[in-house]
Amino acid sequence: MSSPTVGRQEISTIKPRQKFEGHTDWITGIIYLPDGQRMMTCSRDGSLRVWNLKSGKQMGEDWRDEDSAVWSIALSPDGKKVVSGSSDSGVRLWDINTGKVIATWTGHTETVWSVCWSQDGHRVVSGSKDGTARVWDVENGDTILGPIETGHQRVYVVLYSPDMAMFATAGYDKSIPHPIKIWDAKTGRLVVSFHTKSVWCLAWSPDGKTLISGSHDHSIRTWNTKTWKQLAVLNEHTGVATGIAISPNGRILASASLDNTVRFWDLDNSQLISPPLYHAQYLTYVTFSADGKLLATGCNDKNAYTWDVSAILKDAGLDDLLLDQPDKPLLAADATRRPVRQPIEVSPRIPRGFFDDSPHLSARPNSLSSHRSLRTRLLSLFRPIHSDAHDTSSQPRPFHWVRNRLSARPSGADIELRERPSAEVAVPYAKGKRRNASARERRKPIMKRPTARSSRHPNATVAQQSIGAAQTQSSSQAHAAVSTAPPVAANTTANTNPHATIKHAGRWARFWLFVCCTSPEYTDGNH
Repeated sequence: MSSPTVGRQEISTIKPRQKFEGHTDWITGIIYLPDGQRMMTCSRDGSLRVWNLKSGKQMGEDWRDEDSAVWSIALSPDGKKVVSGSSDSGVRLWDINTGKVIATWTGHTETVWSVCWSQDGHRVVSGSKDGTARVWDVENGDTILGPIETGHQRVYVVLYSPDMAMFATAGYDKSIPHPIKIWDAKTGRLVVSFHTKSVWCLAWSPDGKTLISGSHDHSIRTWNTKTWKQLAVLNEHTGVATGIAISPNGRILASASLDNTVRFWDLDNSQLISPPLYHAQYLTYVTFSADGKLLATGCNDKNAYTWDVSAILKDAGLDDLLLDQPDKPLLAADATRRPVRQPIEVSPRIPRGFFDDSPHLSARPNSLSSHRSLRTRLLSLFRPIHSDAHDTSSQPRPFHWVRNRLSARPSGADIELRERPSAEVAVPYAKGKRRNASARERRKPIMKRPTARSSRHPNATVAQQSIGAAQTQSSSQAHAAVSTAPPVAANTTANTNPHATIKHAGRWARFWLFVCCTSPEYTDGNH
């Protein structure tokens, strides 16, 4: 599951942003305070301490009540109270402004290792070394649910789901086959149990769809909360996973371990993000700030540390992971789909058919002399006249073209040029083919014109008969370029498509076509 660029032997150059020194025993819990300028830690030395995030200095005196070790702390949703669990089996409620204990709830018989608030702030669930879980009413301190016999010999962690419908417990017992258990938050009844190894820590994704566990077997596992099936296993740590935290946007996972490292994971693809964050001793706790840009870690060396997540992600080229997750992942959308190219609609600047010169437009007698388009007249001024049908060189004959144009009768050379099969065939862009895939055929040997056997319109004239034969052969070649079906005899009936393609245009013709904003090769509006 690891990234190719991140390995176990890689030496990290990432340094902590700040170090917090003062506790006399190892750190067991960390929370960020609502103002974004302070954080609080608890320790086995029995104290809670408030720190300035920027300077790393302690603010005020230690918070203490008795001398028992403090194993866990949690901040209320409104940010006004803190709840803690201690080794004297008590659960304490603290006022955030005064640093004094508001109430002490009793009932557990062993160390309280974990506490968690409900999202509405009305309840607190606690888990103890005595193997039970209890749900407390914050207003009066009564036990609402419990003691719940979890079946764990020791309850290491308790956690409410984001919708408060369930809470999870996890712990240790040699005889328990499924150390993660899900409970109904209203009734306290067991919903489901799973996993196969002792679990030390849990984290619920902000949307409630995924539960993540850190296990005694060094693994991090993700679970679907609808089916309770395992989704992924993240294997990089070489020691017990002691703490996990999910960023507020649900896209980054931080995991702490007894291997002295913290690792970042991209939850979109279950891959490592950066080199590990090394510590002098093993890790006990990890948590994100409210904006996800800072990570705090608690260490067995009695110190806490903060790390600049935004800088780490920027160095890894993954700073977009700090953004909220879109409804649909951008990678899936961008990697599998390309924008559909819509045809460009172009409004003609001149009347349709103004420059057409195709033979099928001459549908009536004498149309060659009376209805020739301006385009034909302009282009004919620059069209060279061949000496014969098989001569490949063009020799313009001065004044010869004037007689032909004034008499409005096409010369034999002109007719022969039209009847001669073109070496190139223009075909409109075909849907489903790559662009211009069939727009130009390779040059083929010139074949002799066979006897015309095309059907023709009943009113066609003799002049149309010769012109129609050329149109038939050109049409047959065009069909052959896009279809494998047998050729069909062409029909010289007037075509409804007014577009035409001009081949072998000379320099002056191209100049006038350019001036008139058209193309000598593509005039069908799709190119």
